[in-house]
Amino acid sequence: MPIRQQLRADDISNEDAISSWDQAAEEFASFFAEGDEFYHKHIINPCLLGLLGDLKGKTILDLACGEGHLARYLADEAENSITLIGVDASENMIRIAKEKSQGFANCLTFQQSDASDLAGIPPDFFDVAICNAALMDIKNYSQAIKEVSRTLKAQGVFVFSILHPCFHTPGSGWVKDEDDRVVGWQVGSYYSNQAWKCTVKSRMSSETYCFHRTLEDYVAALRESRFVITDIREPTPSEELLQEHPWLACELIRGDFLVVKSVLL
Repeated sequence: MPIRQQLRADDISNEDAISSWDQAAEEFASFFAEGDEFYHKHIINPCLLGLLGDLKGKTILDLACGEGHLARYLADEAENSITLIGVDASENMIRIAKEKSQGFANCLTFQQSDASDLAGIPPDFFDVAICNAALMDIKNYSQAIKEVSRTLKAQGVFVFSILHPCFHTPGSGWVKDEDDRVVGWQVGSYYSNQAWKCTVKSRMSSETYCFHRTLEDYVAALRESRFVITDIREPTPSEELLQEHPWLACELIRGDFLVVKSVLL
């Protein structure tokens, strides 16, 4: 993920953050045209789904659902026996999600809502909440977690995945030798209140905002909203995947993703 421009997080408005994803929606959605994007399919989602367990009969919130790929996958896995509401602040993302999910009208619903203000969703409604690879892109992340808490039932499960905050920091990046071979990963400015604008995929032209927070920031936000962490995973490529795609070996140098499971008290 090439970093283009570092900024003070406080100088980026919520509207700017949402607008960047609205503009990138079509291009981002194209990576899911034939199923899942590579990292979601092979690394993030298997870990996420392992923590979620059996979802049949559950009421589910898909927070910052994007173009709905995970919602559709969960519906397939649960044989359409779930009731899922996908929300995203981007009008274009929701439009695409609705277009691509017409075959799941019996169990999937999508609505445009800011993650920090889930208007129209009553309290104590969901059994499970998911935020897949998006919480680091949400300006008002702590308020979004409060909204998850408000709309979850007691003992409800909240699972989210993010770029690993200990390794993806302002100014972080690969360290290479004189022959352009990767030899390490540089981390810097871990405690800074910064954000950056970048392309989510190197082949994209549209840039979106990503906000850096410390691991302590995320834990504090969960604690303040009455969540207790029950599991943490740092997924890596499987041996089979490494054999098939040797270039993934560099992913063992740093933690790329963090997946957290928590329960509402």
